Amino acid sequence: MIEAEAPLRERLLEYRRENWSGIQTPEWQERIVDGLVRADAADVLDAVGAYRPLAPGDRILDVGCGVGSFVVGCARRGFRALGIEPDRIGRGSRRTAIGIAACRRPGAFVAGVGEALPFPAAAFDLVVLRHVLEHVRDQGLVVREAARVLRPGGALYLACPNYLRFWEPHYKVVWLPLLPKVAGRAYLRLRGRDPVMLGQLTYTTSRTVAATLRRLGPGHEVIDLNRERFAAKCRGDGTFASRRGRLARRLAGTPGVGEWLAAGMLAAWRAVSPGLEFLVLKSGRSAR
Repeated sequence: MIEAEAPLRERLLEYRRENWSGIQTPEWQERIVDGLVRADAADVLDAVGAYRPLAPGDRILDVGCGVGSFVVGCARRGFRALGIEPDRIGRGSRRTAIGIAACRRPGAFVAGVGEALPFPAAAFDLVVLRHVLEHVRDQGLVVREAARVLRPGGALYLACPNYLRFWEPHYKVVWLPLLPKVAGRAYLRLRGRDPVMLGQLTYTTSRTVAATLRRLGPGHEVIDLNRERFAAKCRGDGTFASRRGRLARRLAGTPGVGEWLAAGMLAAWRAVSPGLEFLVLKSGRSAR
């Protein structure tokens, strides 16, 4: 069933106005809603499929599913997708994220938290944590729970902001990397913003996220997707859109020092990358 775009957009706008007032400007709220209306699951499914093929009928869990756009997109492609959402941002308003999601696809969403997933072990072929890890207190526990409900041979996809950038992606303001929360709250008040969400955020960087994932231990292969894409382009397996990127590939091919230059450029690039993307492949063969 194709959703009616206009009613969905109005519901989403109402939700953003009620729950994000003082956090994001009305202009940003409208831009985000437009993106949610057009949102599709293709980007995540393609990223995962390059390493672990997925087939219609596979079970997918979206942890922190928000208003359900990813789950709806997966269902359109024949996957058995479920979403779980705590809706912590809601302040008792009439519209909640889980409420909107449930209207979009009844029976596909449950209320809950990533620290205690209400599913048995080895239940899903793919678990998605997209823009979730920065919102939880115990990141290790959430990751362990995601790995627990993964079937052998399954994949965990994780994406979150890079807080080494000069940007805060929730408030949509210029931000110093890893800015102390005390200073951040004062800065947000100066900008006329409500700092309530800042207390719910945990800064994420490539190093800290990779360390959390590696603590899953043997049987879990951790892949930094941004690193792999950068390395592939340096090898000539893709194209850089920018002039600086093309220069980076030429420098990476410099005899004798190319490898060192590539490592330095990767570190610099990762520091300014807008987001982090990781994939964890669980060893074993699924019995589906």
